[in-house]
Amino acid sequence: MAEHNDFIRGKGYFARVLKFLELLRELDIYSMVMLTLTRGNMEQVLPLAELLRDRVDLFVFNRLAMVGEGSLLESVPVAEYRGFLERYVAAAQKNPDMGLKDNLFNLLRAEKGEPLLGGCAGFGCGAAFNFVSLLPDGEVHGCRKFPSLIGNIFRQSLAEIYDGPAARKYRAGCLACRDCRLRPACGGCLAVSHGFGLDVFTARDPYCFLVS
Repeated sequence: MAEHNDFIRGKGYFARVLKFLELLRELDIYSMVMLTLTRGNMEQVLPLAELLRDRVDLFVFNRLAMVGEGSLLESVPVAEYRGFLERYVAAAQKNPDMGLKDNLFNLLRAEKGEPLLGGCAGFGCGAAFNFVSLLPDGEVHGCRKFPSLIGNIFRQSLAEIYDGPAARKYRAGCLACRDCRLRPACGGCLAVSHGFGLDVFTARDPYCFLVS
């Protein structure tokens, strides 16, 4: 919300964004607000979603990956995450602007026998699948949110990098999720796992609450 946002972005930033969103709506230009979910702003998410009702076409959140400058922030307590998702889903039923982007929403839907969603990228985790990250020095990473080197564009074509063994390894996800029935629509978030110091190729997302 305004006080928290202005503290990070600078005084008056929040109000300028709201005015900009109004302008986009006047011009019939699609708009989306995406929030990085942290321990510090978790309780502000639902009030913000309500404030943005009818101001944006879509409001979603990404969980913090404690990488780079993100390591200076704190993630949502793992034990509190399921409850947050449940409150978010309940609010989204009354607010059509709220989207369900996090892969782990599928855990709640599976419990209720509801159809699974595409999660973060349409097919669960999109690392090295339907996106990559290209850096100025030519390095190509599977994900923009954590070090996930899969090649260098100065030495290989993008097709060679995409079809290479490093990229395939990231697309396969973690071993712990390999046989999960929700894997095609989930896979957790590798960047979040990396931020917790976990091996992304073996350990599942620390926020996963699926009972095996």
